[in-house]
Amino acid sequence: MKSVKIFLILSIFFLTPFESFSHGPSRQKVSESIIVNASAETVWDIVKNFKDFKWNEDVKNCLATDNKIGSERTIEFNNGSKLKQKLEKLDDEKLMIGWRVTETDNKMLPVNSYAAKIFITSKDDNTAQVKYKAGFYRGFMGNDPPEELNDENSKKKVENFIKKSLDGLKKFAEN
Repeated sequence: MKSVKIFLILSIFFLTPFESFSHGPSRQKVSESIIVNASAETVWDIVKNFKDFKWNEDVKNCLATDNKIGSERTIEFNNGSKLKQKLEKLDDEKLMIGWRVTETDNKMLPVNSYAAKIFITSKDDNTAQVKYKAGFYRGFMGNDPPEELNDENSKKKVENFIKKSLDGLKKFAEN
């Protein structure tokens, strides 16, 4: 009788698909940087203004409660999508700003628990390096996500958003 129980227990263990033991999505990270032909101070003056995101050409409108830690902003894109963010870090000495996405449209940015920081470093009097780092989970938190909300597509959309933001910042700061 004991051997039958052991056999049944082992059979159940080995016949159970291992994906049932999986734990869900892994945190994704994207880090991009760009060199801007403008002083670090000029670039910082643009980036630190949480009330304005006009340097991303896909942004139609940006409404923010304030420009201090805890402030919230709603970004409306040209395609009608909206994104809500909360300012979490603003450091004038380190030239660093950080925020978290509180609401998103999965068609625009399919993410969960998205947090981002931008760091600005002076290379010389008229050149700055801008580094944009983001960490997030894919748009679908369960196992077996639909293709448009999986790790690969979520990461691709974040990479495109960050690259477009950095390219827009470069263009805006250099003019």
